[in-house]
Amino acid sequence: MDIKSRFSEKLSHILFLEINKEKIESIFKAQVNEKIYIPIRSENIVEKVKSGEKMDSIPAGYFIEAMFFVLGADKNFKFNKVYKKILLNVPESIKFIKGKIYKAVDKKQYEDAYIMLKGLIEIEENEENYNKLIMLADKLRSLDRIYKEEELSIIEKAKSIFSQYAMPYLYECLIKRDDKDYENALIALNNYLKTGGEETKEITELKISLKNVVDYEKGKQLIYDDPQKSLSLLIPLLDEFNDDVELYYYIAIAYRILENYEKAIYYLIEAINIDSNMPELINELGINYASLGNFEKAIEFLRKAFEVTKSVEICTNLIMCYINAGKIEEAKKHLNIAKKLDPQDEIVIKLDSILNSNNN
Repeated sequence: MDIKSRFSEKLSHILFLEINKEKIESIFKAQVNEKIYIPIRSENIVEKVKSGEKMDSIPAGYFIEAMFFVLGADKNFKFNKVYKKILLNVPESIKFIKGKIYKAVDKKQYEDAYIMLKGLIEIEENEENYNKLIMLADKLRSLDRIYKEEELSIIEKAKSIFSQYAMPYLYECLIKRDDKDYENALIALNNYLKTGGEETKEITELKISLKNVVDYEKGKQLIYDDPQKSLSLLIPLLDEFNDDVELYYYIAIAYRILENYEKAIYYLIEAINIDSNMPELINELGINYASLGNFEKAIEFLRKAFEVTKSVEICTNLIMCYINAGKIEEAKKHLNIAKKLDPQDEIVIKLDSILNSNNN
């Protein structure tokens, strides 16, 4: 169920009473041009009305609460303009509904509080009310992810209405962070600070954390296209992520691409000291030792990696090391294994051609 459907379901429990314009003027001191339907949402009052109790005995506050509720639940409801006119004509209506919202929050009736607060904003649109609305939307999002788009729409509306309004950007940041969209989360947080948001210790820590994650992702993306830039982003993160085995792994790959095999091996060994059960590390060690011409050492690691993964890619790496080490029989033996794993693999086909040509 989406938010619109949920709010519609809430409205379905409200009773609408047909009231003529004279009675409207008598109760609310507001003039209207036609008889309208006034909402009421208290279950107890509904029972009284159904039993025929007179309108005059029903407190006006019940109608005021329900009108705010309708304004918040359905912005296109046909009598909203009249409801606004009535509410603006009742001096204490805003103070009254704020009290109702507070009580609903205190009872953890967050959705009802949110709807009434949306209705209040239709009458009193200011930053204070938007602060509360965004915080309530965020609370509801924490309870039900269906509220994410609702919260984002409120954030965008608040940003469009008020200039130099920081708070919406902070909550946008939190949503993006929770969605693992760290780059846009960092952009939103910077906008929060640019529009006057307070840089508390928690905000500073959040900013550093987001920047680290963004640099991590950028560093990973740049490994093959710009390994030097990648290293400039990844290496400083070792202080923050000193037990992140993948970080060491990515740094090692960047160094291998730069043909600095000794440093690549150093970071791979550091990674293995953290987690020795990651076959990618063992394979990468084999590749780097092979690049240094130490084929015996390369074979040692590649055999270990292949035993765990049975990967055709690792198997072909191992075959090439056997060929370079002059161990043709071992190369042929593993070629037969590779052909069983994936006879259509392009490298397997090339190695088959090389070894067959050696026979000729």
